Order: sequence, then C-alpha cells, then structure tokens
Amino acid sequence: MGLLSGFKSLFSSSPDAEPKIDTSKIEEYEGFQIIPMPQKEGGQYRLNGLIRKGDKEHRLIRADTFGSADQCASEVLRKGRLLIDQMGDQLFG
Repeated sequence: MGLLSGFKSLFSSSPDAEPKIDTSKIEEYEGFQIIPMPQKEGGQYRLNGLIRKGDKEHRLIRADTFGSADQCASEVLRKGRLLIDQMGDQLFG
C-alpha cells in the first residue's frame, strides 16, 4: 500500500458495508412507510433510512451514530414519524 492510500484510509469515513433493510422494522405511519437502514461505520451505526409513499422516496441520513443497529433503527422510526408529522407530502419536494 502506498503512503498516500494509507493516509486516505486513515481519514476516510466510508461505510463498512451497504445498509441492509430489516423488514421486521418497517413501519406504516399515516400512509407512509418508514424503512430503517442502519449504516455500519466502524463499531457504530449511522442513522439511515427511507420514507416512502407510493412511488416517492425521501432518503433520511443524519450524522447521529448509535452503538447497535436496533437503537439506530428505533431512532430512524422516531425521526421518520416526526418528519412526516411536520412535513407530510412536502418531504418529496
């Protein structure tokens, strides 16, 4: 490994793996679907998910990190409900 690529990997915040959808965590709320997709980064999980209604989707990504995928999924659901309550269909543009 070259010196430059070694430094790049030290300071990179790239995710460990693609986020996975746990279908048991998907929630229907006020006509929307909230789909948690915790993104593993190192020993933490970044808040990541989708809010879907029909063929429209809003990607929910935040800087928040959690110690477990379950904690992260719960927070995606909480924040998703909050966004739906505040914005409704305006989420889609």
